[in-house]
Amino acid sequence: MRDTLRVVDEETKLLAGRTDTEEFPLPVAEDWDMRAEKAAKVAEVIDRHLDFEEGFQGIEMRPMRLCPEQRVSLMTDLSVATK
Repeated sequence: MRDTLRVVDEETKLLAGRTDTEEFPLPVAEDWDMRAEKAAKVAEVIDRHLDFEEGFQGIEMRPMRLCPEQRVSLMTDLSVATK
């Protein structure tokens, strides 16, 4: 067990001394702005849909609490928002 710990300590020291900076800064998708905009629209659609359903149910709605019909409606709304 001590030998294993010693090997792990040595490997940790070797890895700590590495300076691999080839990947920094991290590459970002070329269409990052478009993806961020679509994600914001999707989040807004989900929030609005759940707020609408809360008005009928009277309880805090989450995606897991939706019935199958409500889920289909949410997916339809999302498909329109992402196109």
